[in-house]
Amino acid sequence: MTLYILALLAGAALIALVQFDIVATVLHPEVRSPLSSGFQRAIWRVLTLAARHAPGHGTADRLLNWSLPLMVVGLIGMWLGLLIVGFALLYFPWIDDPAAFSAPHALNAGLLDGLYFSGVTVATLGFGDIQPLGQGLRLLAVAEALMGALTAALSVAYVLAVYPALSQRRTIATALDAEVAGHPSGLPLLRRYLGENGQWPDQIAAQLRDLALELLSITESHETHPVLYYAHPRRIQQSVLRVLVTTQGLVGLLRYGLSPDAHRELVYHPQLLLLEQALHYSLRRLSASLRAAPPAQPASAQLRAQLAQEYARLCDEIEAIGMLSARSSARRPVPALVEAAIEAPDGTLPRSSPGASKAEDPALDLSSASPVDAFEVFRLETDPYIAAYAAANGYSVEAARADYPSVWWSGESS
Repeated sequence: MTLYILALLAGAALIALVQFDIVATVLHPEVRSPLSSGFQRAIWRVLTLAARHAPGHGTADRLLNWSLPLMVVGLIGMWLGLLIVGFALLYFPWIDDPAAFSAPHALNAGLLDGLYFSGVTVATLGFGDIQPLGQGLRLLAVAEALMGALTAALSVAYVLAVYPALSQRRTIATALDAEVAGHPSGLPLLRRYLGENGQWPDQIAAQLRDLALELLSITESHETHPVLYYAHPRRIQQSVLRVLVTTQGLVGLLRYGLSPDAHRELVYHPQLLLLEQALHYSLRRLSASLRAAPPAQPASAQLRAQLAQEYARLCDEIEAIGMLSARSSARRPVPALVEAAIEAPDGTLPRSSPGASKAEDPALDLSSASPVDAFEVFRLETDPYIAAYAAANGYSVEAARADYPSVWWSGESS
């Protein structure tokens, strides 16, 4: 009797857990799914472990490229399998009772016949060799068939939601990489949009806004379907990591590299400020959803010196194309965005500071000590999140920051 009670409790708990996980995974993205999250992390750990010991160049990327299909198919199979086991446990106390189940042969008291009947019922095959006789067992079989059909339908919806989102993010990454000609610094994009008279066309503002919205769309799709975190394109140019690195490069170039005196229209453009805030928001949301805390990165003198060298190279590149850098002219260096507040630590909505003017805008009204200081703070704030995402996604930051330039044919010189 105790065994039967335990079987009933375990079966009911397993069915409830599966149904909750399906709803949380497919229909309620703000609730963390208990089964699918653990299953996906387990698959990822196995694949990354195998990738570390994979021989040959590119084998690791090809192996990790299988993570998403394995997770999707495996998750659907796990839902159906656990559903079958859960109902089999509910049938277990009565499966060998002739008064409860009719069959052409004597049924065993073990779990095998229960698993067989449960599997046939979930798949709605209707062989009819085992039939429930009691009213309660019939209703239970009907409920199982309905849950099986509902699970199959929601699984199809899940696949149709995940793969279009995957295609969209690859399209965004490929288009952005083409816009910057394979250089994550974004300098080619700057040159392409710069007018002959040194003026900025409206198209660059539209492009910055589109990129901000696309970045937020990628973040939202990742939070809705966390399995997308584990999608590992073979070409890093198609990865979300590359989008983050390129966006960081564009903000560093346009906001902190250009002279706010000579190029004020672009440096203080609302769409550029939107892009910077979208980058900060996305980095923090991706990190929180992945539960991947950014690594501690103390602002050591060596790290600041390295960032100062990067800033000097950036200014050299800006000046090499005939533009003025912030290093050359910045009467009021722009402030560095540290964090865009979304909610207070206690979960309530943030409140304005007493006496704060609604007309004030820190991005426009504040200034930093120097352009290089602002650039260093920007990088110190964003680099750890990018490193955490890279580590969780199986890429190296160095590969994401590398140039993958386009090759153009111009004919043979005579």
